[in-house]
Amino acid sequence: MKRAILISVSYSKKENVEKNLLELEELARSIGISSVAKFWQFLDKPLNTYMGKGKLEKVANYIKLYEADGIVADDELSVVQKTKLEELLKVKVLDRTEIILRNFSRSARTSEGKAEVELATLEYRLSHLKGSNSRLSRTGGGIGTRGPGESKLEVDRRAIRERIRNLKKRILKLSKNRDIKKRKRNYSLLPKVSIAGYTNAGKSMLLNKLSGFEVPSEDKLFTTLDPTTKKVWLGENVFALMSDTVGFISKLPTQLVNAFHSTLEEVVDSDLILLVVDGSDELIERKLEISKRVLKEIGAEDIPQILVINKIDLCDKSCLEKLSREYPKAIFISAKKGIYLDELMSHIREVVTQKYVEKDFEFSNESWARISKMSGVRILSVEHGNYVKARLKIHPTILNRVLEESDVLSS
Repeated sequence: MKRAILISVSYSKKENVEKNLLELEELARSIGISSVAKFWQFLDKPLNTYMGKGKLEKVANYIKLYEADGIVADDELSVVQKTKLEELLKVKVLDRTEIILRNFSRSARTSEGKAEVELATLEYRLSHLKGSNSRLSRTGGGIGTRGPGESKLEVDRRAIRERIRNLKKRILKLSKNRDIKKRKRNYSLLPKVSIAGYTNAGKSMLLNKLSGFEVPSEDKLFTTLDPTTKKVWLGENVFALMSDTVGFISKLPTQLVNAFHSTLEEVVDSDLILLVVDGSDELIERKLEISKRVLKEIGAEDIPQILVINKIDLCDKSCLEKLSREYPKAIFISAKKGIYLDELMSHIREVVTQKYVEKDFEFSNESWARISKMSGVRILSVEHGNYVKARLKIHPTILNRVLEESDVLSS
């Protein structure tokens, strides 16, 4: 499918269906499908044909007019709805879940990510298999063949269920390996910071700029599926483990929850969340609301957050003034252009060390050589001489160790 007509229905006139279709258009574009037209309709109840007869006649005319080779629906379709649409319109039909699955498949890079996406895809396929159980095979039983009275549909279901069982075992094993690595990180004094937010808000680009590493980043939805963690220097001897996470999205199908599992765990285990939004996006309010709802659903709402409004290089003066009024506590940046990243790092540094103990110390040069390299020590100021005088903020768990190396001047 290359040229598609996008369709959507709503059962509430309060819903902005036109804006929903803008997101669907982005999702389709990310996997190489261009939108040639959009149709939507308000209905009182769901229909077996998804849309009404009159609306579908208009869609059919546009298929011929624009030589479209497919339809993309902004909802997960039932087997009946998809079958009837394909019969009536004579073109291939994809629903929102299939489009998201294809985006996930494009983005998965690790073994765990690929397995999770395949699992979600197979669970979707299993729930949408169609056929007739009355057409029974007369083929005899045997390995790899149908048994007596077993339909092709039953064979397909059995094969998919077996593959699903194997994938779940594999994911469980990979998950245990990831948990071991995570436990090792948890022993570290380095604070854990997650970059979260709606898909395509610029999270990967931000991690690239802050860490100096190249994390895959494109102007497409779901560039990141697998969590990526990098050690980032925040200044004043403060480092953090910063993780890029999969982007949130509205109307996430139940089959895709597993594909979020590993990356959402990174968010829940964080000391701080950078909630990133695209300042140039006209749907910023809606996408921020969805992002906050997802964080609440996964149990991360009480973790400290910094709202980061990204892509300000794409905003004009009036847009920035409006955003400043609506989000006065936000940090405004352009990750791509490197604008105000120092201010963001300073803010992160303050938040992740807010529970540290601040004191003045005096060290020998030998002791200072050890202390100045320790994790959990934030250096506010330092004077060198026969002895080193330093004002530090210390992680509470290592305060006694630092005290043993020094003479405290004052509290």
